[in-house]
Amino acid sequence: MAIGIIWGEIWNAAIWNTAIWAQAGGSDTTPDQFSFTDQFSVDLSATITSNTVTITGIDASTTSAVSGGTQSLNGAAFTALDVTVVNGDEIRVRHTSSALELTATNTTLTIGGVSDTFTSTTKATAAGGSRFFSSIGFGFGLRLEDGDG
Repeated sequence: MAIGIIWGEIWNAAIWNTAIWAQAGGSDTTPDQFSFTDQFSVDLSATITSNTVTITGIDASTTSAVSGGTQSLNGAAFTALDVTVVNGDEIRVRHTSSALELTATNTTLTIGGVSDTFTSTTKATAAGGSRFFSSIGFGFGLRLEDGDG
């Protein structure tokens, strides 16, 4: 009878230790840091799409939220809504660039508390920016004409 009691106590201890270990482990919903590549000299008022980032370092699903633009999960349609992501998912973000020259537009993606911001900056354009001289005349004086004639 003593062997049965000892075996029962060992079995109960093993189950109890396993339950405690499982509770302590928990789920990891904080991904590894991801990074978007900023874009410079983009067209004005254009749709600008980021590089693709792969979500790693999580072992349970978590939420991906976007601000200042939209996100696409695994090539699906772009949406401004939150989406559920799992390890290995691929995400891109996009936004419309500014209508003004040399102006940045930002879209921030946050997944499990980890964020990165995708920035695109518009280019400078010649129209309305600066004037270029199209001809120079020589003679007794100097004649400069701008691009408007």
